[in-house]
Amino acid sequence: MVLNKSIVLEAFYSIRLDLYVKRKKILLENLQVELLKLDNKVRFVLGVVEGEIIVNNRKRAELLAELKLKGFTPFPKKSKSSEPVVAGTEQAEGEEGDDTDETGKGVRAADYEYLLSMAISSLTLEKVQSLCSERDKLEGDVEEMRRATPKSLWKKDLDAFLQQLDVCLLVCFFC
Repeated sequence: MVLNKSIVLEAFYSIRLDLYVKRKKILLENLQVELLKLDNKVRFVLGVVEGEIIVNNRKRAELLAELKLKGFTPFPKKSKSSEPVVAGTEQAEGEEGDDTDETGKGVRAADYEYLLSMAISSLTLEKVQSLCSERDKLEGDVEEMRRATPKSLWKKDLDAFLQQLDVCLLVCFFC
């Protein structure tokens, strides 16, 4: 009987560890996408504040073309593929989009909505400082995730679980 339990535990361990490898990869990719988006927001707000990017009194298609030219990464709205399209590349054939190509150059308004929908109050130096500190924290999170091993992520989750279990047991004990 003991032998069967150890076989089950060994099988569970290897399967679970494989899943933590995949989990780490996905978490790191998500953090990197968020960091890229935040970095683009900082560059955009700085460009507007410093007068390098003019948003008002111009055609939307021109603005979109300028954003693409300046290397801002387009982030299409969620579709079948949730990966961002890198600046300077065209959208893959067959991908859905809710906005039509506005420039004739593969740029859609929805691709830069994360920048163009920012509130006017975001275009202040205080907001730039806030975005920069947020970006710095996210850079730290990305580095921490890069250094983490699947085993350390699993251990961290188990530690958090045990803490919550202790809280639940205390609550149940005093009820």
